[in-house]
Amino acid sequence: MLTSALVELPDHAALVAASGGHPVVRWDHHQGGFERAWSLGGAVGWTVRGRRGLALVAVGPEPEAGRLATAALEVAPVPRLVVPAGALPYVAAPLGAGDDWDWFWTTSAPAPRPGEQAVRPLGPADDADLAELLRVSSPRTSAQPGDPNVRTWFGLRDASGTLVACAAERDQRPGVWHLQAIATHPSHRGRGYGADVTAAVTRAALAAGAQAVTLGMYADNDVARRLYERLGFRVGQAFATRAVGH
Repeated sequence: MLTSALVELPDHAALVAASGGHPVVRWDHHQGGFERAWSLGGAVGWTVRGRRGLALVAVGPEPEAGRLATAALEVAPVPRLVVPAGALPYVAAPLGAGDDWDWFWTTSAPAPRPGEQAVRPLGPADDADLAELLRVSSPRTSAQPGDPNVRTWFGLRDASGTLVACAAERDQRPGVWHLQAIATHPSHRGRGYGADVTAAVTRAALAAGAQAVTLGMYADNDVARRLYERLGFRVGQAFATRAVGH
């Protein structure tokens, strides 16, 4: 049985070591959120509680990550699974709908952009404009004004005062800023506003002492991919999230 090949890991340090220092484990997981973790061959997996409930996350070589997920679901059933996209064929469990997305990270400040100077933190007075911007530009985002998981919203207004771009940041773990809801109004795209906001918040994070800045994007967003790569972000893992048992 695959469960007999699972090695349970006692803490975050053991998880990092077993992963070989995988960037997702280093920058996305933290000891304060540690529940259970395992290794199987060159793959590691762990359970994590998020806004959508409990999930099992696995990284590593795709066949081994899929087999680890199969075994871990036997000993720790969860409603959501997050694995390398190529690991899905190796997961021997009923899976339902979900999303494909990429996890990015950087530890370096991007090249300066003149438009960064116009990026400002947003407050409650900006919530209505922010909600409208997200409605028309990023309806799939999980972050909204008033979200308790967001520490600070940032935005950029054009010369007329219209909020044309935004980003949210939250503490993913101590020493790491995670960016969410990076969005540009559809009628203002192609002018570099999204890059301005992303660069400004990334620079602010590193200046404040963050060890790394991370973000996630849907895998089909090629425009955003090119933007993040130009700013020095790199893909740490291409993921597939799926419901379990459907």
